[in-house]
Amino acid sequence: MNLLLIQTTEVPDTLTLVKNLQSEVLKLTWTNTLNRVEIEFLLLFCLLLLFGLIMLYFYMHRKQKMAVQKERRIRVIQEAHYRNAQLYEEGNQKKAKQLELTRLFHCARSEELRVTQEDWADLQSYISEQFPKLIPALYEKVPKLTEIELQISMLVKINVSITDIAYLVNRTKQAITVSRARLYKKITGEEGTADQFDNWIGSF
Repeated sequence: MNLLLIQTTEVPDTLTLVKNLQSEVLKLTWTNTLNRVEIEFLLLFCLLLLFGLIMLYFYMHRKQKMAVQKERRIRVIQEAHYRNAQLYEEGNQKKAKQLELTRLFHCARSEELRVTQEDWADLQSYISEQFPKLIPALYEKVPKLTEIELQISMLVKINVSITDIAYLVNRTKQAITVSRARLYKKITGEEGTADQFDNWIGSF
């Protein structure tokens, strides 16, 4: 009787123990699952964070590169504007000098001015620049071209009047007309007039 009672009281304890063990196993399993999920979530978060940092690095690098390119482009544009401004200023100065030069030769007689050797050199430079084929053609046709003949030719080219040409080279108008006709003959090998010489000069 006592033995049976002992056995009966031990059975519930064993069942309780099993249930407790099962409960503990379930808790551990659930805990492990939660831990695994947390670890996986943490890994995913780290990967996303790393990806975000990489994207941020490339974005900042690209932004910096674009900023450098923009700055370089602005500098190139500014340099181009500065150079254009310089060329414009140089061009204006050059045009002003050319206008002053041509005005000198056109107005020398009326304003009683005397031109210098430097003025003649400037005129020759101007003619060479504006009509580069004229002076070489003159020397090719007339190898012994005199200084006065060259001066007459240049003045005809810039449309200085015969009266002013005579004043500038200190010759008479008749002498200028004769020199132009003679130059035409030297250039073409044929008799011609002063006007024909002027037309030949004007063809350049």
